[in-house]
Amino acid sequence: MVLLYAFENKKENIRVSADYQLQGNQLIASYLIDDKDQELEDFYPFESGKTISGSLFPLENLWTTTCFEIFLKNEKTTDYYEFNFNSKGEWNVFYFSDYRKRVESSKHSVEVKMQTQTVVGRPLLVYSFDISNLANLKFPSQVNLSTVTKGKAGISYWSQKHSGQKADFHDPKNFTLTLNSK
Repeated sequence: MVLLYAFENKKENIRVSADYQLQGNQLIASYLIDDKDQELEDFYPFESGKTISGSLFPLENLWTTTCFEIFLKNEKTTDYYEFNFNSKGEWNVFYFSDYRKRVESSKHSVEVKMQTQTVVGRPLLVYSFDISNLANLKFPSQVNLSTVTKGKAGISYWSQKHSGQKADFHDPKNFTLTLNSK
């Protein structure tokens, strides 16, 4: 697990860790939440042992509340994918041809499975999805693991790295991890 860092310290009693791995064509992204005071909105009650799966449907603006994200960027080009998930099993995927240049006509059929667990009393969300239909994804890919939390202190932006004057998960300098093919 990689510890994610909040862009601003809002005196929250929250910690977020994330991990990813590729098993065949399945990308698995995991998010462990340490929120003993249950400050997160739109997250509780957390139901451990839940499994939700299905086809992707476009659901915009998941990032306006607690949302778990993974970005995959082609190492040698500027294009990348953004995946958004929440604890209700809702998700979306976006394709960008360049920094923040979203390709509106790009629709990708993705089957997503969400599983919830409790690990040492902390919520764990595991999302798995087949990336073989993502024609523009090349390996090795650069990865940015990130999370948006909405809690009592407001919105916080979490990532393994923040390199600018504001939180920006799309900034290529924040893609510090690597995903290799099989």
